[in-house]
Amino acid sequence: ACDAMNKYLGAMVTYDFKPNTEVVDSSMISQWVKVDDDMNVTFDNNAVKEYIQSLAAKYDTKGKERTFTSASGNTVTVSGGSYGWKIDQEAEYNALIANIQKAETVTREPNYSSRAASHDGNDVGNTYAEVNLTTQHMYYVKDGHIALETDVVTGNPNKGNATPTGVYSLAYKAKDQTLKGTKKADGTYEYETPVKYWMPFYQDYGMHDASWRGDFGGDIYRTSGSHGCVNMPSNSAAILYARITAGYPVVVH
Repeated sequence: ACDAMNKYLGAMVTYDFKPNTEVVDSSMISQWVKVDDDMNVTFDNNAVKEYIQSLAAKYDTKGKERTFTSASGNTVTVSGGSYGWKIDQEAEYNALIANIQKAETVTREPNYSSRAASHDGNDVGNTYAEVNLTTQHMYYVKDGHIALETDVVTGNPNKGNATPTGVYSLAYKAKDQTLKGTKKADGTYEYETPVKYWMPFYQDYGMHDASWRGDFGGDIYRTSGSHGCVNMPSNSAAILYARITAGYPVVVH
């Protein structure tokens, strides 16, 4: 048992959270290994899991409140959404135990159930779409530079259709789609709206062209806003569609 435990102390796992690292070495492993009454070597499972939980508490960003610098230069607070880092704690527990049992020296990322662009500062990185509900304006930022900006019309908050805030990932993109509302008793839909460029980021919410609108921006959304989507001028939607890719962050605030 002593030999087995000392073998485990030869392991060193360096977690890579660019630019930071966290190291599991003999000083930590020695607190985790133990023997049962039959001298079988085991681990203090709770202690190992608590360590992984501490990594998650420190580095997970999914759903958490963030401070975000808008393309307009203002600092805003954004919370919620489906985008961000999230460690898969069960998978990481199994991987860490296996590293230790094999006495491996490795540098690696933890197992993630959700990934983001960066650990350094803002997790969305420097390429993303941003929708500012207050100014009814949106940006597409590519490599830190504004590549597109346009007025938009978002969901009507006075009818309970406010566009949800948060940080999301673009789910996919598709051309020539028909957006449908709630199905009614007679089999028809509350609305059926054809769009050329459909870019959803959360459930049935997305960015798309709105050729039926003559104006965008201002306070239009308060009286004749959308059902929650981000309505864009057709030419701007075409440009964004060509440049954005599934998985890109979408920040709504």
